[in-house]
Formats: sequence, structure tokens, C-alpha cells
Amino acid sequence: MLPSDPMERPRIPTTGMRGGLGRTLLTAFLILAIVPLSAISWYATLRERQDIQREVTAKLSSVAAMAEMQVRREIEYRVATLAFWETSPGAGEDVSSLVAGAVTADAACDTLHRRLQAILSQDSTIRCLIVVDDTGEVLASTDPQTTDLLMAQIPALEFGQETALQPVALDSGVGEGLIVARRLTGRDGETLGCLVAWFESNDLVSDLLAVGELGETGEIYLVRGDGMELSQGQVVTSTGIAAALTGEDGEGLYESYAGVPVIGVYRWMPELELALVAEQAQEEAFATVHDVTAAVVGATLVVALVTAAIAAVVTRQFTRPIVRLTESALNIAEGDLEQRVPVTSRDEIGILAYVFNHMTAELKTLYDDLEDKVAQRTALLQKANYQIQQRAIQMKASLEVGQAVTSVLDSDRLLDQVVQVVRGRFAYSYVAVYTSDEGGAHLLLRASAGDADPFHGQRVSTDLAGPVGQAFRDGGAVVESHPLPITVGPPASYTRSEVALPLRLGDRTLGVLDVQTTDEESFDADAVSVLQNVANQIIIALENARAYAVERQAAEQLRELDRSKRRFLTNMSHELRTPLTNIIGFSRLMLKGIEGSLTDRQQEDLQIIYQNGQHLLGLVDDLLDVSQIEAGLMELEFREVDLSDLISSVMATASALVRDKDIELCQEIAPDLPKVYGDMARIRQVLLRLLANAAKFAGQGSITVQARCTDGEIRVSVSDTGVGIPPGDRERIFERFEQGTMNGRRPNGAGLGLSLSKEFVEMHGGRIWVESEVGKGSTFTFTLPLQPASSPKTGADLGEERDRT
Repeated sequence: MLPSDPMERPRIPTTGMRGGLGRTLLTAFLILAIVPLSAISWYATLRERQDIQREVTAKLSSVAAMAEMQVRREIEYRVATLAFWETSPGAGEDVSSLVAGAVTADAACDTLHRRLQAILSQDSTIRCLIVVDDTGEVLASTDPQTTDLLMAQIPALEFGQETALQPVALDSGVGEGLIVARRLTGRDGETLGCLVAWFESNDLVSDLLAVGELGETGEIYLVRGDGMELSQGQVVTSTGIAAALTGEDGEGLYESYAGVPVIGVYRWMPELELALVAEQAQEEAFATVHDVTAAVVGATLVVALVTAAIAAVVTRQFTRPIVRLTESALNIAEGDLEQRVPVTSRDEIGILAYVFNHMTAELKTLYDDLEDKVAQRTALLQKANYQIQQRAIQMKASLEVGQAVTSVLDSDRLLDQVVQVVRGRFAYSYVAVYTSDEGGAHLLLRASAGDADPFHGQRVSTDLAGPVGQAFRDGGAVVESHPLPITVGPPASYTRSEVALPLRLGDRTLGVLDVQTTDEESFDADAVSVLQNVANQIIIALENARAYAVERQAAEQLRELDRSKRRFLTNMSHELRTPLTNIIGFSRLMLKGIEGSLTDRQQEDLQIIYQNGQHLLGLVDDLLDVSQIEAGLMELEFREVDLSDLISSVMATASALVRDKDIELCQEIAPDLPKVYGDMARIRQVLLRLLANAAKFAGQGSITVQARCTDGEIRVSVSDTGVGIPPGDRERIFERFEQGTMNGRRPNGAGLGLSLSKEFVEMHGGRIWVESEVGKGSTFTFTLPLQPASSPKTGADLGEERDRT
């Protein structure tokens, strides 16, 4: 038996498996015997049924043809009887005399009545005779009681038609029959009337049954166009009758009017308007087929039983050796490789048993060898699994180092975290990071993790012997196995392996990563590769931390420069305003003549001084506003502002700007313009700047100010008919110290007017834009909300938004 093994295959269930092959073979024999016999029997029965159906159909067709001939002969005979009477001597004269009134009516009627009675005595099938004139009046009748009923059924004679036929059933219940109408003519061929005879149909139907032998269930009958069967006097219907009444002649299997499955043949006689149907029950017709089928089924069962007996004997001879082979194979599958099958014959099964025994012996030998190989492979797999686990730990540690590299910008804290992660994840005894000084002559221990380390912060020479110094000098990884004297790190005599990896940035070595462990041969190529990756991440992190520190220092310097610039602008603005105010004030006094009379040249010079002083004071005020906005010191005073009054006031002031120009000032203010909340001085300043720009760039034409309320805000626009603004300047003119061009040159000014206007509008919560076409003019539009913003923007907010963009 095989030794027990934790990975032993489960026991194979053998219950119910014995004899399966024998049952299969026996079933195959029975199928091979029964299926062909059943198919042959079914085919023979089907052919027999089809032959019988054809034979019965042919017989019924023959009988139907003879019956149809008999019906036609009988009707022709009855028509001939009437024709004979019509041509008899005196018949036409009597009718002619009665119609013409040549003799008395009673005498003529008696003579005609005796002639009709003579015809009845000669033919027993005639039940009634009637003579009518051409107007339909009855001249004579052998049965006055049925005359009125017959007159309603008399068929109409068409022109040129000698005889008309009509099968009828009288409403009084006196029976069914066939009405034959014969035209009566005079000597000159004129129509005198017609002779109507009612023939019994019972004799006609009885003659049909005597035509041919149709068995016990055979039946031949006539059906009128309305479905009335003549022999029974009742309406009947079936598939064959319905087809025949539509004018078809055919045959087939269907159910009769009594609901019995029959083989039927049907014919339509259009001149008589009768359907002739001949039928025989299928049960009687196919009786012989049922007998043959029963005999074939019995023979099939007998053959099946004989085949089963023979198959059982043959199957047993085949399956017994195979069962023994199967049992031995199952035992081998359960672990018994000592199984052998006795060889009892020299046929194919005996050869199979011999080969099976040989295979079992070979299998036992192979299994013994396989156990040894499995043990060896198991040891290798365990070792490989351990190595895979180690690599997974190393990769996880590398990932944690990478996360620390991207999240920590302080170099000392970063290195402390890295050495802790490497030592904890890799289970090393000591991990340290050294960086070189500026001269590259010494290495400084920046971070370490391990046993008690009194050497943190120590400085060692780059010429130091050992892995650390060699890795720094050569720029490559150095791996050594101990016991060797430890040149750096804690005094750990139990350290057995050490690896030093350089921290390189380009072609420069900036430090060393030193790792020590108590296991010999612990640093293979994969471990060194992972640690080298960690070293590369460390140098990248150190470089990022250095760049971050430099950037932070530069940002601080920029902020300090910005603060100095703001202080300078604020102080210089205040310092410039005082002398400018004095210059403007004294020049104005001198222009008014307070200081004495002036010459024309002095007057012009003072006027230039006064205007330039005003212009310079406006620039100083603009610079002061800019400095206040950037310093976050400008605050707006919000209150209700009537824009209609404000625009009218500004237009009066702006009239001085166009005094010497051919420009018309216009204003279009909506009559129901609501009030807004805002700083009146700053809104007035925005309007004046826009009007001043319009006056500067418009040599002639008009300047129009519009104000209207739309979508919860007020829109104010200033339009001019000036030179327009090129597309490239439309966004730039709202920037500080930027100006548009006029006729290829820049106008006077510092480029702060539109920039300050934009900032004042945005501090109110609105926006400003320009629409322009070169050569046709420009339209500056700004909006003011009807309700003040919950937190109005300050100069500091605008500065932050400008810095972000």
C-alpha cells in the first residue's frame, strides 16, 4: 500500500459501478434489434394503409361515377316522358284551345285532366302533373292540394331553354322530389306555357345504393345546393360536402356529417345543382391493417426477447474479464500497487490483462521515484516561497519609502522615517544614512536605526576603509561578509554582513546608505537592487527638500520685496501730493491775478504748469489707489446711489473735456432705473475715466452714456465714435500700466485708469468689458448689482485673485 500523504487523492466511490458495461452492451443489442424491426414494421404498416386507401378510393370513385350515370339516366328518362306527352297528338291543341278560349273552359280542362291522369297511370314515379300558361296561371293539375306548393318551386324557363330541373322539399312535409318543367309550344313555335312534373326522389336514391357494393358502412347520397340531403330530408355538412357544394370534385380522409372518420369521394353535378357523395368508414376499410400491425408487434416482441437472451450470454463473456480489470484499477487508484490480474485466455482480453500487469509494475517503480522528486521539489518550493515573501516585504518597504519621499519635505525627519521603515520591514540590525559636507572630505551621520547608537552625528573621513568609504569613493554598491572589524556604526560584534550603497545625483555622490545584518550571505542581487532603489528615492527626496527650502526662501524674499514696493508707493504718493498741491494752488492764484498782472507768455506758461500739475496729481492719486488696493486698505462705503442723478452730474463735468472738439454728449437713461448700493465716489470715478478715454480717442462724432436694468443688475455703457481698439489690445488694456494704441502710437498716461476702473467695479460685485470695431468706435460696459454682496471684495481679495491667475 502507498504511504499516507496529506495530499492523498480522495477515495474513488465504486458503489453501483459493477455491471455498467454489461447493461450498456445489452441495451445496444436490444436497440440494434428492436429499432430496425420497428422501423420496418412501421413502414410496412404505412404502405399497407396507403394501398388500402388508394384501393378504397378507386372503388368509391368507380361507384360514384356509376351512380352519377344512373342519376343522369333516370332524369333523362323522366324528361323524355314529358317530351313524349308534349309531342303526343292533341296535347298541344288542347292547351292551345284552352289558352285561346276556342272551347268552353270546363270541357278543355276535363280533356287536359284526363290526359295528365293517363301519364300518371303509366309512370308511378310521377306524383303530380300541372299545366300552366305563359302567364303562370294553372290550367290543369292532378293534385290540387299540392299545386300551390309546387307553383312556388317551379323553375323559370329562360329563352331558348326547353327543360328546367329543380330538386325540392315541400314545406308541408309531403316529401322530397325533383321538379321537371317542360316548355309547351304551338304549331307556329310560339310558347303556350309549360308542363310541370313532380317526380319521387326515393326511387332515385334507392337506385344509387344498388349501383355498387360499399360494405357495411358504405353510403351514397345526394345533397342539394342548400345542404339538404334528399333521402333524409335534413341539412347535412362535412368537409367533403362543403367542397362539393363549391363546385369541386375530389377525394380524401375526413369526418362525415355523422362525425365518423371516412374515406370519401364527392362530385358536383352543376346542371342538376346536386352533390353526389360516396363514403366508407375508415375503421372498416383499415380493419386488415390493424390485424397486420398486431402481428408485426407480436413478432417484434418475440425477436426482442430472443435477442435479449443471446445478448446477456455474449455480454457476460465479454464483461467478466473487464470487471476484474476494473476492480484491480480501482484498487490501484486507492493506493494498492501490488494488484495483479490473472491471465486466463490468449485473446485480446488476455493480452490486455498481461499489459495491465506490466503497467502496474512500471507504475510502482515510477511512483517510488516520484516520491523522492516530490520531496525535493517541495523543499525548493518552500525556499522559493520564502524568497517571494521576502521580496514582497521588500517591495512594500520600498513603497512606504516612496510615500515618505512624496509627503515629507523636511530632510532630517524624512531620513529618520526612511531608516526606521527599512530596518523594520527588512529586519536588519542596523541602518544608517551618511551625507557629505560641502568640501566632500567628510561624511556626516544624518540618521540611523538599530541598537544603542552613541555615534549619531559623528563625522568620518571619506578615506575611511570599509564598505562606507569605498562606496562613496567608487560610486557603486559594496557588499562584505564579516567577521570583520566594523569601521562605522555601533560596536556590534555579531554583525555578519554589510552593504553600502552610494547616494548619487547625476555624476556626483552625495552620501551613502549603510545596512548591516546578523545573517551571512543575506544580501543577494535582488536585495541589493531593492536597497539601491531605496537609495535612489532617498537622494531624490533630499534634492526635493533642498529645492523646497530654496523655493520657500525665494518666495519669502519676493513677499518682502512686494511689501517694500507697497510701502514705497504709499510713502512716495504722500510725499508727492504735498508739493504738487502747493504748485497747483500757487499757479492757480497767479492765473487769477492775485499776485499781480502777468504777460501773455507768463499766462501760457502758468497754464501749462497748472495742467501738468493736475495731470501729475491724477497719476499720484492713481498710484495711491493702487498701493491701497494691494495693501488691502481700501474699503468701499456702500449706500443708496441714484444713478440717474450721478450720470447727469458726471455729464456736466465731462462737458469740459469736449469743449474744444466737435463731439456731442448724449445720455439714454431708463425712466424707471432703480437705485443701487455702492460707493458713489468710486462709481463717479469709473464714469469719469470712461468718458475721459472716450473724449481722448474720439476726434468728432458723439459720446453716449446708457443705463438700463436687466436680469437683477444695472448695465451702464459709454459708447464713442472714435478710432476703435484693435482685437489684440481689448484684453490687455484692463491690465495695470498697459495702454492701447491710437494711430500707431501710445497716448499719454500711466495705463492705470481702466485697471482701477475694473478693480472698483469688481469690488462692487460687477464686471466690465469692451466691444469695439476699428474705425467705428468702442463701447465700454460695466454692471452693478441691485443688492450689495453679502461680503464685498476688498483690495486684498482682488490681489489674491490676480496672483492666482
